[in-house]
Amino acid sequence: MKPDFRKSMIWLHTYSGLVLGWLLFTIFFTGTLSYFNPEITQWMQPERQQVASSQNSINRSLAVLHEEGVNADTWRIYLPNERTQKWTVQWSQGRDRHSLELGTSLGSILTPRETAGGNFFRIFHYTLQLRGFGGRYIAGIAAMFMLVAVFSGIFTHRRFFRDFFTLRTGKLLKTLTDFHALAGIITIPFCVMICASGIMIYVIMYIPWSAEHFAGGERQLSRALSPGLNQLDSLAPKAQPLIDFSVIQKRVNQQWPGEKQISVITFEQPYRASGRIIVQRTKEHTLSSQSERLVFSSHNGEPLPGYPPASTAASVRRVFFGLHEAHFANVGLRWLLFLLGLLSSVLIASGLIIWLSKRLDKVKKRHIGHAVVERLNIAAISGLPLATAAFFMGNRVISLGIENRAAIEVQVFLWVWLGCFLHSVLRPARKAWVEQLLVIAALCLLLPLLDIYQDVTRFTEALFAWNFIYLGFYLFMFFSAFLSFKTACWLQTKPNKVVPLKPAAQSR
Repeated sequence: MKPDFRKSMIWLHTYSGLVLGWLLFTIFFTGTLSYFNPEITQWMQPERQQVASSQNSINRSLAVLHEEGVNADTWRIYLPNERTQKWTVQWSQGRDRHSLELGTSLGSILTPRETAGGNFFRIFHYTLQLRGFGGRYIAGIAAMFMLVAVFSGIFTHRRFFRDFFTLRTGKLLKTLTDFHALAGIITIPFCVMICASGIMIYVIMYIPWSAEHFAGGERQLSRALSPGLNQLDSLAPKAQPLIDFSVIQKRVNQQWPGEKQISVITFEQPYRASGRIIVQRTKEHTLSSQSERLVFSSHNGEPLPGYPPASTAASVRRVFFGLHEAHFANVGLRWLLFLLGLLSSVLIASGLIIWLSKRLDKVKKRHIGHAVVERLNIAAISGLPLATAAFFMGNRVISLGIENRAAIEVQVFLWVWLGCFLHSVLRPARKAWVEQLLVIAALCLLLPLLDIYQDVTRFTEALFAWNFIYLGFYLFMFFSAFLSFKTACWLQTKPNKVVPLKPAAQSR
């Protein structure tokens, strides 16, 4: 540590960002993509049709469930919306679960390609593709390190107004340092909100001794804080479930005025007199991760007692959860959060590059640690976007009939990312940067062209239907290709300062 407080904060800011910087970049980058999880999935399943949720949609779903889900324990209807365009009915008997995706015309059943979709990025950013809860613990530690880096950075860059309006464009390192400070100031509220809410989501898991002390375990504490509905009697007399949803729809409209208020409808024990229907509202109307729910009888549609009120602690946690995932956000706010997420990723990446550049300027011969940081910078900052582009390309290239297709898409992502690391080790650093950026540009440019080549009707239908989600993906890929290409060209014009590697014997 340093002799005075500010120097101690500078040291803390530097190394709290460096130790887990590559992990933080990965979490922020994939988490940022998660803001458009449904939109990415919609593009990765082009076989889906644009459908509109309506009263007829629910009754048609019920007709399918009455035919296919006879004597099932559970029915579930997922209604489509503009973001997902996914209209699915599910039924389950014990552990056997079946589902169908419905199309626009009567009787049509869709079979969209199997894909990991945008949900892969959402799950990966907090599990890191690790089994069990290991990834959640690692992501939680990374979030804590990020908070330390943010608050220590406030003391490091104490002249906010001066830093905000300063951007020197002479030397690369000065420009990058000023931009790092500028991005840090802009993203302070976003980074604090994201990291704090991410920790709060799994706070019970991070402090399990409190759950053991107060409730005898994590599950018992969760049930005590968020009580559910009473257990149904599975041996109750048989009864036929509703065919016409209009009885319930009238009551729902009274409670939730407006159109397209329902997102999910669940039938529990639909063929028992004790069966019930749980109607879940869309999440656009609440900050909480748990939307409003209404409960009705499954055979006559009469209202039943709803969910008991959750505790204050559970309600606060759900609000943090909702803030983290931003299901409440409209299109404009979602884009703002997306841009803040990208800027936060750039903030982390620039910090890693600045650390290495400043140390290389001070040494005549680089240490092996400098080479390790340099290669990890390349593999993370350019390798992760390249692996993401390869993931999207795999969605269009991998055969539709192959088994475990979604898992193969994920394997493409992971193997390409590993290949980027090996490439950074085998090639000179400047050439590795340029070559990986050029590959990103090529993949992002070819991806929309390949999609049009495979089936031009996808593009024409999206164009005539003004499907901004599908067309927006094209535009974002073209923009990413342009940005990657310009960055690669810019790097080639910069002089390459070569610092020889210090031999291991001399380093001792």
